[in-house]
Amino acid sequence: MKPREFAGISMAGMMMEAPDAGRAGRLARIVADSRLAQFACLLAFAALIRCPAWGEWNFGIDDQFYALVGERLAKGDLLYVDIWDRKGPLLYLIFTAIALGSPTMLAYQLAATLSAALGAYGVNRIARMIATPGSAMLAALSYLALLSRFEGDNLEAGVFFNTLIIAAAWLLLSRFDRLHEGRIDAGLLTGFFCAGMGIAIKQTVALEGALFGLTAILLLARSGRSVIGIAWRAGILALAGGLPMLVTGLFYWTDGHFADLWNAMATSNFARGYADPAIRVQRIFTMAGMLGIPMVFAAIGLHALHRQPEHRPVARLIALWAFVALALIFSFPNIYVHYAQSALAPLAILCAGYFAHRRPVWPGLVAVIGLSLALSGTFHLHDRWRARPAAAAMVGYIDAVTPHKRLLVWGAPNYLYAKIGADPVSPLAFSPHLYEGREWTGLDERREVRRILAARPETVVAQTPLPSSPLNEATVSMVDAYTRTCRKQRRFTIYDHNGEQVHTVFSACAG
Repeated sequence: MKPREFAGISMAGMMMEAPDAGRAGRLARIVADSRLAQFACLLAFAALIRCPAWGEWNFGIDDQFYALVGERLAKGDLLYVDIWDRKGPLLYLIFTAIALGSPTMLAYQLAATLSAALGAYGVNRIARMIATPGSAMLAALSYLALLSRFEGDNLEAGVFFNTLIIAAAWLLLSRFDRLHEGRIDAGLLTGFFCAGMGIAIKQTVALEGALFGLTAILLLARSGRSVIGIAWRAGILALAGGLPMLVTGLFYWTDGHFADLWNAMATSNFARGYADPAIRVQRIFTMAGMLGIPMVFAAIGLHALHRQPEHRPVARLIALWAFVALALIFSFPNIYVHYAQSALAPLAILCAGYFAHRRPVWPGLVAVIGLSLALSGTFHLHDRWRARPAAAAMVGYIDAVTPHKRLLVWGAPNYLYAKIGADPVSPLAFSPHLYEGREWTGLDERREVRRILAARPETVVAQTPLPSSPLNEATVSMVDAYTRTCRKQRRFTIYDHNGEQVHTVFSACAG
């Protein structure tokens, strides 16, 4: 019987070298044979590389806003009406569900860690179709490391929608034979429903879902089915994929707020302003540089896989998935680091081809896993040690000087509303919606700021400087004029994934 291999190393060879090698071989064999053991290893690795930020509520600006919205929805607010953002409803329903059980940052972070590990397990299962067990595990570890490198080391949306898209890809790939026979089943429907849930978190995932849908239609067409037979099967798959957003639309329609949903999901994304061409070009080159290493090793892996006919169908779809995700990133009018998260799963899967068929393996391990972790925000350990006490000191002070809970956050740390038990002063609780110069929400930002200041917030927490360019000069000048009337001010330095952030707390402002 041929000995099992793990990461290209013969089990028999491992066990014959020494007692230690024998124990390592048995452990490797257990991991190779047991899916539960594989998931446990991935969950342990995810926890290890993400735990330095556990308990930090200020680690990421988007992350803490998702938590704030989840807690507001748990208290009865209506998304897009009482509190506003342009991301899909399922993202906030996830945070609402967690908040109903335990409205703590650690609870959100544990749920995100579980989602990341599930995504990595999906990467492992797909990679196992084209590589050895060890190479597939290395691809899964690469995914987790890359996720941390591209700002997915806490609560970013990609931690959740990636897992759903990975599940959709796996369920599609594992049913190629059925599609070739002209059949669909419950598993394939589940896969397209997962893609639909991903779209309900991040609208741009629809392009990846469209790729999977076109793949299924093409395979059905090759089965010899009639046009009508293909059409009704494709229609059922499309319905499964569209169901989450169809249900959402129906809910808002019956509640009389469909216009608010449409404004958030569609209109606001096209009406907002975007970065200047020079800034966009700079960000394109920066993103290309950051993605260069995983793209190189993925390309090497794809080349190796393409030389093996039995692996070509899977490898080609993964390559197309990577191409669509990368094209989407670089076609965005605005480009931010976390936008790359959608491309990480297919790139990591293709890296399995490198790990399985190229020697030595260590350059890939160092470049893809080691360097990604070294550059991730969670491993800025000096900042992580200082972050919790610094944030706690600022929260304690704000709580003390805001007895009536009339607070305005004018900067990144929007979760401060939840930390001191204050209600957000506006549906635009994410303050960049009020001070960014290119923002468009469907609300009149100037009128909204005038209304906020007319309510006389007793404390204003202003980030110094505001992290945006250009600024909405009208709203910024109004808040600046208001803070000049405050009788007290105190500066605090707190820490997020980018390092030090300075905030000025203006208090005694309502007199």
